[in-house]
Amino acid sequence: MPGQALTRDQTDRRPGCQPGARTQLAWHWPILSRTEEVTSRALPVSLGSLANVTLFYVSPSTNSPWGGIRVMYRHVDILNKAGIPASVVHDIPNFRCDWFENSTKVVSLPLQVTDADVLVIPDVMNGLLTSLAPGIPKVCLIQGAFIALSRSDPLHDHAFSTAKDLLGCTAISQQNLELLEYAFPGKRFRRIHLSIDPNMFHLPEKHPGKRIVYMPRKLSRDSRMVLNILRSRGSLAGWEIVPIDHMSQSEVAETLRSASLFLSFCHHEGCPVPPLEALASGCSVIGYNGFGGREYFEPPGAVPIPAGDVLSFAAEVERWAQNFDADEHWLTAQQRSEKALASYSPEREADDVVSFWRNISLEMPKSQGTTYIIKRHDVVEGSWRGIFRKSASDLRAGMREMATEAATTVRLWKLRA
Repeated sequence: MPGQALTRDQTDRRPGCQPGARTQLAWHWPILSRTEEVTSRALPVSLGSLANVTLFYVSPSTNSPWGGIRVMYRHVDILNKAGIPASVVHDIPNFRCDWFENSTKVVSLPLQVTDADVLVIPDVMNGLLTSLAPGIPKVCLIQGAFIALSRSDPLHDHAFSTAKDLLGCTAISQQNLELLEYAFPGKRFRRIHLSIDPNMFHLPEKHPGKRIVYMPRKLSRDSRMVLNILRSRGSLAGWEIVPIDHMSQSEVAETLRSASLFLSFCHHEGCPVPPLEALASGCSVIGYNGFGGREYFEPPGAVPIPAGDVLSFAAEVERWAQNFDADEHWLTAQQRSEKALASYSPEREADDVVSFWRNISLEMPKSQGTTYIIKRHDVVEGSWRGIFRKSASDLRAGMREMATEAATTVRLWKLRA
């Protein structure tokens, strides 16, 4: 029956299905020290059991620019290139993201999986860890530990603690890794570095002019306050302020190369990518590090501002603009770019991804013949459950916040009228 685990009798009548009754997987998360972990270089060339496993990355089906989806596509490309079968899974037939160029292997629901496969669930859909395809091994791709922690009812155990089929989880930054290991002692997390595409984000051919860029969709209230302070003080005279919004990846890259300063308005992010892309493009960066960006947010390339401190933010931008020297800035641009690209290179990401999965393969339980057909409603309903499974107090607080933001917007409209 679609949407349910198949019994032995049912699987016998389906071509290509492995026979076997539905069983509960009951394995633990082994804790290995750094020296005990098997890295990709320590393994033989043969992929062993991974060659017989398909990794299915379950992705939201939206064509709006979303860095997390881009990472999933990139992981699948890396794995297939390494000889490890992998696909991105969308719940809409024939859907593929086209806001960035790709030829990634993509499949659609309905999809038949077995317990010899692995479902990769993103943090934004972590409700699926306990509801989707019981008996099928799972890994959670965590690109923001804050999202993973906030999308769960604090009055009940988190899915990371209760999911019976969970093999392990990723982490995208050192800060996020430490946070997750602290929050879930005894569970298995491993860092996978993200990467910046050096063919897309790189230095311009000549030094840019007096242009400052920012992303208005990130903490829009803070960006309005900071820019209003600066404009009121006359600190932006002679500078062009350009918002990066509704742009393709190539347009973002081109805009960053045309700027000298990027203002970072990020909050609680696993590893904020736009500031990294700005550094790779030669920009200086001032702003919030989102906590996950602490590892690369350091002078002289990036100047961190305490979250929410719009006064310090505006004062630092004013100081930077007053002391700006185009020739000096251009001389230091190469250092900023090289450091960002070297620390977050595609080669490092690929090594981390393959190493992670080779370690996971050592923990795969023996197949019990469980087969499952995943339908669209399995993913949609499970995702919404994860988002809305919050306590009443959390929902009330969220509604109050939305009402406050709406009232502020209405006041702004009235002032402009």
